Amino acid sequence: MQEKSNSKYYDWQKTLSYDADITMVIGPRGCGKTFGLRKQCIEDFIKRGSRFVEVTRYKSELSGVSDGYFNRLQDFFDGYIFKTSAHYGYIAEEPAKKEDGEYEYKPTWKLICYFCALTDGQKLKKRTFDKVRRIIFDESILESDDRFHHYLPNEFEKLANLVDTVSRERADTQSTPPRLYLLGNACDLSNPYFAAYRVETDLQYGYRWYARKTFLLHYVEPGEYSIQKAEGTVAGRMLAGTRAGNTAIYNEFSVANSDFVRAKPRRAQFHFGILVNGKKFGIWADSFEGLYFVNTKIPENTNQPIYSLTAEDHGVNYIAAQNANKTLTYFRDMYYMNAIRYSTPIVKQQFLEMVLAKFGIK
Repeated sequence: MQEKSNSKYYDWQKTLSYDADITMVIGPRGCGKTFGLRKQCIEDFIKRGSRFVEVTRYKSELSGVSDGYFNRLQDFFDGYIFKTSAHYGYIAEEPAKKEDGEYEYKPTWKLICYFCALTDGQKLKKRTFDKVRRIIFDESILESDDRFHHYLPNEFEKLANLVDTVSRERADTQSTPPRLYLLGNACDLSNPYFAAYRVETDLQYGYRWYARKTFLLHYVEPGEYSIQKAEGTVAGRMLAGTRAGNTAIYNEFSVANSDFVRAKPRRAQFHFGILVNGKKFGIWADSFEGLYFVNTKIPENTNQPIYSLTAEDHGVNYIAAQNANKTLTYFRDMYYMNAIRYSTPIVKQQFLEMVLAKFGIK
């Protein structure tokens, strides 16, 4: 399902028509994906009374998101006004104004949305949620070089629990099911959501289903907006030709290419394994071509060594990294000789960031 958009802003109507349980939209910054979805949620409430949830990763981010949440949307809803607190958003029909600009009577505020943090999972179970239809997690993908923010341990499971908490969905009823939206930029191929749904093949622009049509990924092709931003803004001209510019403007993952990506041949033999931060990598050697191949498969009951690079991965059957300096240093040298191939672009990024970076390779 590939398309090329000539529209300036993101087309939510087409995406919503698929009605996926979970929709992930990877689009250029500023293309209107966040604004458009929030606007749709307000229209949902006005027409049907359904509410929505805005999710942040950390509690410290709540006030930054809720403050001014409706400011840019206000102009699109004549006759309505909005306000927010740290945990709730409200809407009211705008009362008539007196000559001095004051309202003739107090607005009748109605709850329209909730603001929640993933780190508040246990506390959320004590809050009351009602009529939730859409759940939005903006900035669900982090910058790969962001030293100040990290994915949460078991983040995917934490989000699934939050969805259950705020939706109160029951399998034995005919109630309207909730819909989850993950929004982000082309920052990090090794994010927990790609991992959960095994988005491990070469990414193609357009729509693609995963997990028996329960997860819809829309990888947005740059359109008219990207061209205008690249040529018509100061930031666009500053970022021209940079990796950050390719991500922010042209929606390109930094390693989402086929350089050094290739499946291992059958003749390759398992050489050793690496465990790091809960992920595993198998290193396979092909003596015929003199190449090493990296994938995520470690054979069961292998007699070859398995090295753990992080303390939490170390066990009785694994060798700590400090006892494998010779082997791993040799493998690093193979990287500099361009003798390593990776099964997918995602494995390539994960391996570069999680393994080789520990040996001085950036």
